[in-house]
Amino acid sequence: MKKFYDDYTGYQLMSSSGIEVHLYKNSDLEEVETHRHDFFEIYCFLDGEVCFEADRYSHQLYKEDICLIPPGIRHSEKPKKGNYERIILWINPWYLNRLSTRKTNLAQCFVLAERGGYLFRADPSHRKLIISLLLEMIYEIHEKEFGSDLLKDACLQRLLIFLNRCENLNTVKEKQNIQEIIQYINQRYTEEIRLDFLCEKFFISKFYLSRSFEKTTGKSIYQYILEKRMILAKQLLVYGEKPTDIYAVCGFNHYSNFYRAFVKYYHVSPKQFLENMRYGESDGR
Repeated sequence: MKKFYDDYTGYQLMSSSGIEVHLYKNSDLEEVETHRHDFFEIYCFLDGEVCFEADRYSHQLYKEDICLIPPGIRHSEKPKKGNYERIILWINPWYLNRLSTRKTNLAQCFVLAERGGYLFRADPSHRKLIISLLLEMIYEIHEKEFGSDLLKDACLQRLLIFLNRCENLNTVKEKQNIQEIIQYINQRYTEEIRLDFLCEKFFISKFYLSRSFEKTTGKSIYQYILEKRMILAKQLLVYGEKPTDIYAVCGFNHYSNFYRAFVKYYHVSPKQFLENMRYGESDGR
């Protein structure tokens, strides 16, 4: 399908009354200043490197991430140098209401999106459909063929129904993901595990992962991993291993990092821990 790129002017107001959808591709674009609208926005990131901020949340976006921005929410884009490609869809509230029914409120996905910091990270199998619907809308708006007005609305309805279904599914799925992430960490806590990696692997936002993980375990991801490593270190010392021989096994790059973490966690040095153990004293944990 032919792509219709628009010239980016930085203008943040709708020129049409119902919906607008734009495909932008820029090089070395300056930061898009914080702003807000009185209409809904669907932002689809296609290529480049950008930090997207919405309200109090900040996200380093991955290719084909979606941001769902309700009216009145302050947001901004901070692209880095290089190519920057995205699709932006604006929807007037009255227009969205016209496409909805009593049983089907198409604006629901924008409300649900807040729990993930307004970021929606679709499964790979869903991304192509979302992008194809957006591009089809752009095509119908530009070509103005017979029935383009109906097909444009049909694409929009299908897109919003799909996003709402995904958001509702994710309410359950993200809870399952937390358990899968805990299991993943339990099996690999001696390896380097980054928050960004977990978000990308399990298709979950950084905000939701951090909040839900702590709610489930009572600890941050960092604290959870550290506790696992310290328990392992204690077991190895009890089994007669030397402190200088176990730091790498416990997931630390340098002995000094292991030493500081051990002292902070057990309130004694590894050497003192061994002496206490020899004399039958408790480490307090």
